[in-house]
Amino acid sequence: MIGLDCNILVQLAFADHPANANTLAAVQKETGAGSKLVFPALVVNEFLHVATDARRFVPPLTMTEALDWIEDFLANPMVEMLAPTKASVDQTFRWMRSFNLGRKRILDTHLAAVLHTNGVRRLLTSNPGDFTIFAVLETVTP
Repeated sequence: MIGLDCNILVQLAFADHPANANTLAAVQKETGAGSKLVFPALVVNEFLHVATDARRFVPPLTMTEALDWIEDFLANPMVEMLAPTKASVDQTFRWMRSFNLGRKRILDTHLAAVLHTNGVRRLLTSNPGDFTIFAVLETVTP
């Protein structure tokens, strides 16, 4: 299993994204080796928020396009959503406190906690520095 950060979904969804080809190759390498692509629902929500933002993309995806894309992606048998648990929420809170993290770190901290408490040890991300502090995930950059 390898976790996916939201930026990976965005790079896959936008064919004209500068990182699309490298990200697609990295995902195909992982699935070709039998690794499931996993992430919690919060990554889906973040994807919908980012991909439809006209300040980030010209043109952005419409909400219908974004929903269609993510539903197609989730239909792939090599993709699995992970459920947050009491343990992952508790881990999120511990890391927020112990590393004195602020509101802009909540989503990444929760993503790392859900992956960690589900036994996922690797994360595909374009922002490896966001996860270094937790020291529980090997980051893979496309």
